[in-house]
Amino acid sequence: MWQELYKMVYSYLYNLGLGHEDAEDVAQETLTAVYLHLDGVQEGKLKAWLYTVARRKYIDWLRRNRKGITLMDFDDYDIDTEDKAPEKMFLEKENLQEIQTVMEALSKLERDLLILKYNLELSYEDIGKVLKMKTNTVRVGLYRARQHFKEEYLKLRRSSHEKGRKE
Repeated sequence: MWQELYKMVYSYLYNLGLGHEDAEDVAQETLTAVYLHLDGVQEGKLKAWLYTVARRKYIDWLRRNRKGITLMDFDDYDIDTEDKAPEKMFLEKENLQEIQTVMEALSKLERDLLILKYNLELSYEDIGKVLKMKTNTVRVGLYRARQHFKEEYLKLRRSSHEKGRKE
């Protein structure tokens, strides 16, 4: 059970922008805190509480290190190279860089909503518990975050297309 929880927290932290080692450290801090206070967790709410603690530990890490964080550290990202042509690998990495650029244009709340929903596949209710928001507010926030993501992505694509024409 603890290994599965560790993987969930690590993935969440990594998707928030921590590098491999930092995500490991903060995930360990999170699980230690969860373990020490496990008796205070309501039955059936462990997952939401776990992400809440991870988010707080992430914020603490940001305060301690005062670094600008990106969505993903591409040096740590390992594209599965098995059975893939170099062109396809390049396009995948390029697409990830575009997504990172678009995600950086979004607000912190929009990024959190999208990561919790689409990367971690949490329910609206669980996202609400993690972010201390009502379920309907989560739904509306996700809708707006998706719309903003689309707008920013289209801007980026238009900009890239125009840049390609000039060259």
